[in-house]
Amino acid sequence: MNTFTGSYSEFGTYLAQKLIERNHSFNTHVNWRTLNKQLKIYQKFWPELIEESKAVAKIVNLPEDEILYDEIAGTIDNQRSHVVAAHDAVSEACTIFTIHENGKTFVGRNYDWDSSARDYFQVYQINLIGKNRYFAFSDEGTYPRHHGRRTWKLYMEDAINEQGLYIGLTASKLRDKYWGYGFSSYHIIRYIAETCKTTKEALGVFRKIPVAVPKNFLIADRTGDIAVVEHAAKDYKVIRPKSILGADYLVHTNHCLDPGYTKVDPVLRTNPSANTFLRYAEADWMVRKELPNYQFTDLWRVLRSSHYVYNENTIWSLALELSEPRYNFYCDTAQGQKQIKFNF
Repeated sequence: MNTFTGSYSEFGTYLAQKLIERNHSFNTHVNWRTLNKQLKIYQKFWPELIEESKAVAKIVNLPEDEILYDEIAGTIDNQRSHVVAAHDAVSEACTIFTIHENGKTFVGRNYDWDSSARDYFQVYQINLIGKNRYFAFSDEGTYPRHHGRRTWKLYMEDAINEQGLYIGLTASKLRDKYWGYGFSSYHIIRYIAETCKTTKEALGVFRKIPVAVPKNFLIADRTGDIAVVEHAAKDYKVIRPKSILGADYLVHTNHCLDPGYTKVDPVLRTNPSANTFLRYAEADWMVRKELPNYQFTDLWRVLRSSHYVYNENTIWSLALELSEPRYNFYCDTAQGQKQIKFNF
């Protein structure tokens, strides 16, 4: 596990040293139009991240503009162009769910992606001065035909902070006209982990800060306030839980649940073999059949003993009880399944 304590500037130095150790291949191209639009957003909402990126530039001895573009703008340009085609080559397969019952809040999450991510994913424990401490789970920016140590850098997909607030994402197929300018998916996860205590506060962040890339974000806090934000970059919808047998629960995979978005969701058109509906149905059924009196151990059954939710693209699994708290991390290795228990 990677651990850090210090200021934003010091975190920039920490990240820069890791990039140097990995012989990172820096992108020296700058799209000034995108960078200038993005800089206005980050200067308004998160100037500390600009400070962090400037610290990276100083250590790696590159112009600040190049590092800023790479951090706050390059990802957006990449995902608008060639990454979209590569992205569609992978059967996106993330599954995420949450249950609130009897004062307990559970989260289950399988992060599924290109198999090469197994060689590069990292777990971080981050303590920035004046911010919430949190654990973050990163695939290090791995995507098809673009992976390896020379392109390896922090890119969070899940985070849970010391307040018992969790946020994680699944991929969305909303594309084309739904691109915009704003925070990357990694940055909105990180910002919420660092600054929010509750789901209500996290939803307030989405009302305030634009997000550039369509994604689905599940948010849950220790009190049982749970929601999914289906984000389409220029708009978003909040999905609230179903209720059954005295429990509230939510399941999300990769297709839209909002009725309006469902009409324009291209998931089957872009990938006819997508199994998002199978995974959704299986997770939904496996959750419901354990109600009432859902238990922490029931999470493992969905995450690691299912037919579709757990699959060949599963990189890591999270089983979380936010109300206790109790946190388990699972991944597969050559020696078999690895389990890590973690806490603050």
